[in-house]
Amino acid sequence: MKRVNKYLKESVKAVAAALIVIALVSTVADAKKLWKKQWAITVTVPDSITGAHFGTQSFTIRARNFDEPPSPLPLRKLTATTEGGAAIQGVWRQEGKNFSLTFELPCQPDAVCGTVIVRGRFTGKKVMSGKAYVMWDTRDRDNRAGFETVNGTFEGVQQ
Repeated sequence: MKRVNKYLKESVKAVAAALIVIALVSTVADAKKLWKKQWAITVTVPDSITGAHFGTQSFTIRARNFDEPPSPLPLRKLTATTEGGAAIQGVWRQEGKNFSLTFELPCQPDAVCGTVIVRGRFTGKKVMSGKAYVMWDTRDRDNRAGFETVNGTFEGVQQ
């Protein structure tokens, strides 16, 4: 009986280890499959209460699946390029078909700086959409985050 229990415990451990490996490999495979080439995203956010203007802006996103050196976090690096050609560094993460990415807006001398946060879902092999948030560098005591935040939407297509 002890031998059967020992065999059963070892079998359960082996199956659990195999499932973990399969889950990790499939997650990496999904990430490779979804983040091929680059994506063109269009973000639309209304003006803030204090007048900070974002409007509709387009970015080209090139996300890297593997960073050197590897990150201990589930984050990967990205480059967001504005319509004007400014390249901005940011980070992204993906869990299945859901993802988020964030990057800083290029600061203009006569405008407030801000951060773009995009959270969405791949709705097809070459389409993504979801919510966009711009957190402006303007203090807002009424906002839990402490800064003025405006909600919008985004859409993207693989190029």
